[in-house]
Amino acid sequence: MNRKMVGLMSVAAAILLGNLLLADDMSPSPPATQPTTQPMAAIDLRNTICPVSKEPVANSNNVVVYDGKVYHLCCPDCHVDFAKDPDKYAKAVADDPAKYGVK
Repeated sequence: MNRKMVGLMSVAAAILLGNLLLADDMSPSPPATQPTTQPMAAIDLRNTICPVSKEPVANSNNVVVYDGKVYHLCCPDCHVDFAKDPDKYAKAVADDPAKYGVK
């Protein structure tokens, strides 16, 4: 019985020692480096005319951010259409901002 106990204690000590060695290898990695540039903030064009329907946006909460700019839309349907061809609508606003109420 005494030999069994010594054997079990030896196995337990080996397992404990192995776990301690593994834990030492699992030291925390250094913190991730911070980006050197800040994320770009979107510019709110504050357009008052929807670039899709050409209707007033009034107090609509429908907006889309595209290419760093916030475009106000009059309804959710216009959001779907804008998403299909955002370059088309962004170019229209850029070409004639006054037409879309951009000040």
